[in-house]
Amino acid sequence: MILTKDSRLHSLRVPNLPMVIREAFAVYCKDDTLEALENLTIGGLADRAHLPVEGVMQRLKQIETISENVEISCSELQTLLARKNKGIFLLDVRQTWEFDLCHLDGSKLMAKLDLAQIFPGLKEIEVITICHHGIRSLSAAYYLIEAGLPRVRSLHGGLDEWALTVDKTMPRY
Repeated sequence: MILTKDSRLHSLRVPNLPMVIREAFAVYCKDDTLEALENLTIGGLADRAHLPVEGVMQRLKQIETISENVEISCSELQTLLARKNKGIFLLDVRQTWEFDLCHLDGSKLMAKLDLAQIFPGLKEIEVITICHHGIRSLSAAYYLIEAGLPRVRSLHGGLDEWALTVDKTMPRY
């Protein structure tokens, strides 16, 4: 898709676009929905963020490229885990109390890790970020990709969807 200053943001192929706009440009949508972005153009976003239009378009193109394969479905992850693939690192980005309530076997809680120390080793494997509904993990995935990790995906729908579709014995909260 060719972007211009008059392109509408809702036409971008980016999961959870309001969160991405908020975090990438420090621009808040009043109700944090895609509908709130319906009439916002790239030029309008540039004005609200006090950034040059060209820079905003370049950043949005980067984000759209990253977004192409940034999410993994629960069924895809279930298949990967069933293969007992050693090349996967499950990174849980929730709060400690959430992790204590429920988590995937083998996942590591980011709050208890020294990411700087383990970061070089993560470049060799696929990192799957996990949270409650898939929003925080998506944000973490974007961050890790931009920090230089080549293979990062976010669990679409988070552990709530996992509990609904894969492991119905997992507590929901």
